[in-house]
Amino acid sequence: MIGHFLKNMSLPRLPSGWQRLPAIVLLAAAFWAALDSRPLAGAGAAPAASSEYQVKAAFLYNFLKFVDWPADGVSSPATICLGVLGRDPFDDALEALKGKIAKGRKVVVVRFRAMEEVKACDLLFISASEKGRLPQILKLAHNTHLLTVADQDGFCEAGGMINLVFLKNRVGFDVNVGAASRAKLRVSSQLLKLARNVLE
Repeated sequence: MIGHFLKNMSLPRLPSGWQRLPAIVLLAAAFWAALDSRPLAGAGAAPAASSEYQVKAAFLYNFLKFVDWPADGVSSPATICLGVLGRDPFDDALEALKGKIAKGRKVVVVRFRAMEEVKACDLLFISASEKGRLPQILKLAHNTHLLTVADQDGFCEAGGMINLVFLKNRVGFDVNVGAASRAKLRVSSQLLKLARNVLE
């Protein structure tokens, strides 16, 4: 099953039944799955960027599963919020996550135009469109229980928690475990083992 998953990760749609794989298997498979940098052949083929953000959406879902929030820091006892700040690069890739279960709660997806709008959110993906405002955004996120995620150079070094990166046409990630700890978030050791770099 893992081999089949790896073989198909570069397709414009994730394989049917991917959400039924054990989370750690999915995360490891997504980490090592090669992403073709060329558009797929055939009518209606999606560009490589579409496949890239479908894989990144799968990573975000697994981050929800492999990070623990303090009891007084969850957005809701019934739902777990995945937010996107700024211009959404995922197209409809996040729609498949709505209603999935993470930490015993249903995933909801909320899009925000400004950091001041961010309320009752658990994981916040900070889009590249917000790079110029990143210091202010991270300052506002300070002393909250937000898991901050991006795909921007230097994000973890600036105080962000998880940064998605390309590694020879594969998606990987770095973790600033110190920033997560200061927000009272506990990153699973299983997740840290898959990280490219772990910053203290």
